[in-house]
Amino acid sequence: MPTDPSKPVLPKCVDARKLVQREQCLDGILPLDSLERLSSAVESVDGAISAELRFGRDLQGHLTVRGKVTGTVELLCQRCLYPVREQLEAPFCWGIVWSEAQGKSLPKDLDPVIQGGDALNLHQILEDEILLNLPIVAYHQEECVSKRRFHFGESGAEAGGQQENPFKVLEQLKGSSGKS
Repeated sequence: MPTDPSKPVLPKCVDARKLVQREQCLDGILPLDSLERLSSAVESVDGAISAELRFGRDLQGHLTVRGKVTGTVELLCQRCLYPVREQLEAPFCWGIVWSEAQGKSLPKDLDPVIQGGDALNLHQILEDEILLNLPIVAYHQEECVSKRRFHFGESGAEAGGQQENPFKVLEQLKGSSGKS
């Protein structure tokens, strides 16, 4: 996905209170150099990571941010160990708070985000959302490794034939020690 030149770069730090008061909407891209943890968790980031955010209040008066982060990354396929492209779309719904205690009192549909001081590190929190939405195991949808390469249980030749007893040697030793 190529970088959209019409989308601005999102600011690194924002004051959520002011943006909520103005019911501000932000739509932009995240600079890849500010996403170090994502860069180390994936093989590569393909194109731009974009985000849409809507600041406002819910019916109970909580400061909220709703939106989504989208982008394409390449991960290692756990079957063939070649890159596999994953399209990410991470919707979120945050409740802005200033302490952990306030976060515990939020409704269950809001994820608490603590704004320390006057600024909220937007890049870091959006990177957290991306990392939380990466697949646990990445693999190609099509068959990238033949199923014949994976074996489970006995093969046909072993199943039909007589298996040698692994304790036969011990039985022979026991027999020879009893004769002395």
